[in-house]
Amino acid sequence: MPRASNNSYWTKSRITHITDSQWGDTGKGKLVDLAAQHASVVIKTNGGANAGHTVQNEFGTFKLHLIPSGFANPQALCIVGTGCVVDPVEFEKEYRDIKERVLSPAQFLISDKAHLVMPWHKVLDALREASRGKGAIGTTGRGIGPAYADRALRRGFRAGDMLKKSFIKDFALELEAQERLITWLKKELGEKYRESIFDNTMLIAEMKKTREILFPLIGNSYQAVQAAIDKKRIIVGEAGQGALLDLDLGGYPFVTSSHPGIIGFMISTGLKPSQVDRVIGSTKAYITRVGNGPLPTELLDMTGERLREVGHEYGATTGRPRRTGWFDVVATAYGCQVAGITEIALTKLDVLDRFETLKVCIGYEVNGKKYSRVIDSDPAWMEKAVPVYKEVSGWQEDTSAIRIFSDLPKRAKDYIHLLEKLVGVPIKVVSVGPEREATFYH
Repeated sequence: MPRASNNSYWTKSRITHITDSQWGDTGKGKLVDLAAQHASVVIKTNGGANAGHTVQNEFGTFKLHLIPSGFANPQALCIVGTGCVVDPVEFEKEYRDIKERVLSPAQFLISDKAHLVMPWHKVLDALREASRGKGAIGTTGRGIGPAYADRALRRGFRAGDMLKKSFIKDFALELEAQERLITWLKKELGEKYRESIFDNTMLIAEMKKTREILFPLIGNSYQAVQAAIDKKRIIVGEAGQGALLDLDLGGYPFVTSSHPGIIGFMISTGLKPSQVDRVIGSTKAYITRVGNGPLPTELLDMTGERLREVGHEYGATTGRPRRTGWFDVVATAYGCQVAGITEIALTKLDVLDRFETLKVCIGYEVNGKKYSRVIDSDPAWMEKAVPVYKEVSGWQEDTSAIRIFSDLPKRAKDYIHLLEKLVGVPIKVVSVGPEREATFYH
């Protein structure tokens, strides 16, 4: 396959969605930062402050949760889309940090239809997770699930509500109502699930201040996207989480509360699938997962610990150590399918530089029967999966300074071609470090 230059790769398609083929944490932030240098619009399509995207550029290192990763392009409009849930206080903190550190940041727009994460959502999140006991699903505790639940119940606050004169009064009334509900829940769940009582005066004052700052940023995102389409501008979608955590097609209940794939892009923008030129699946050269749920190739030994330490595998949102394992073809191929991925960006190849041998999971054995593809994402089926491995030789050479695909060690290229062949999706981008320049194309 021919190697593409930075500019030609990111500009050859007008509408691109960047998502994750696995369980999240594969480096989407870096890819969006690269794509955004050539884009007019960058849209965060799903999730909320539970998604942590790390971006390293000329302004420093940023750990983002709500701000789209295209913030460093002054020519771009960064949109928090309709499918997101926004913690207004957390967004204001990130927004202030960007404004202080970036010389000429992008313009920002919060969809007036994006739902808001409120203080009570975080408390409810913690209470519900604690009440599950051993069945806990490993949420980040950021209030994402309860906020999406209120959205489905058609009772939540949306960003557009912050534009109403009555918003602070409505917020104060709901705060009191939710406090009564939480007090009752705490009694039902028992004292071991005790949570602190709201400081209503402080929260109302904080919301007033936040509203004043965010007021001019809230608007009609659908209109903005349609205007960009009419002008034939380059549009980039940025997913949160990963395809295997999709609310409906992932391993329920160990999932997120939204849709990371092309479906989430549609929900957040109003675009038709036919309007999207490509979907890039950020895919780690090994595999990780945060939280509970099946991870068939998980390594609970020194090799797994080595992957974690060399790869700095700790959550950007929670700081929790990520579970690690060998590359899983079966899970990744399924993720590519359900997310609509048309090509792969392989990240963190350099983490494998010093391994003498590598393993690739090419199938599962479940109840004595072998499978090369996922037939059921249900955790009960996945938990029984015993990985079938293909062992390959490592390259044992430093790749972190390589900037051209042809300069990779032969065994590294062989590894990439093997993954490409087994997953069935072309690998077009390779990343060997967090810096922008540590990326090349083939």
